[in-house]
Amino acid sequence: MQAVAQKAFAGQAVRAAAPTPRAARAAVVVRASAEESRRAVLGGLLAGVAALTASSAQAMDLIDDRKAKANGFDIIYEARDLDLTQAQRDGLAQIRQNLDAAKSRIAESEKRLDVVMESYVSKAYWTEGRNELRRQVGTLRFDINALADTLPKAAKKDALAAKAEFLAAVDKLDFAMRKKNQADATAALEKTKAALDTVIAKLA
Repeated sequence: MQAVAQKAFAGQAVRAAAPTPRAARAAVVVRASAEESRRAVLGGLLAGVAALTASSAQAMDLIDDRKAKANGFDIIYEARDLDLTQAQRDGLAQIRQNLDAAKSRIAESEKRLDVVMESYVSKAYWTEGRNELRRQVGTLRFDINALADTLPKAAKKDALAAKAEFLAAVDKLDFAMRKKNQADATAALEKTKAALDTVIAKLA
């Protein structure tokens, strides 16, 4: 009896159920949606690449900075270059090689002492005045030395002596501003300006 059942079962063909029309349509919709998603992603990627390329092209404008470099624009980068000497990194060698720049800075400092410092003292702007004085004296010390080194021995000695008198006048001016004494500061400023004029005359 069991053998007969096995034979009967063996004679039956096992078939999978045919897909319904609704299932077929769903598969087509899923495939179409996936294709559209891929196209949208690809289109967005291409648009982003195009925009990036355009912005990069606009950012690469060529600017002629040769004049700026000639005026010392690269000094800020040389300060970080460990292959250069310390004097060049500090900007000292550049001024010694360009005495016209040193003379120009001295003239600018003289102008600021005559105009800016006088304004600060007359208005009793003591903090601003002391800061301005330090800024100008910081370069004047070096620029005066750079020009004095080009003079004959006797003339150099006179120039450095005049510089010492100028710095002494600067100390008195700074002290008067620290004490917030306008009368003393005004008198000290006039002496400082006269002392700087004497130094400039010695360097000529």
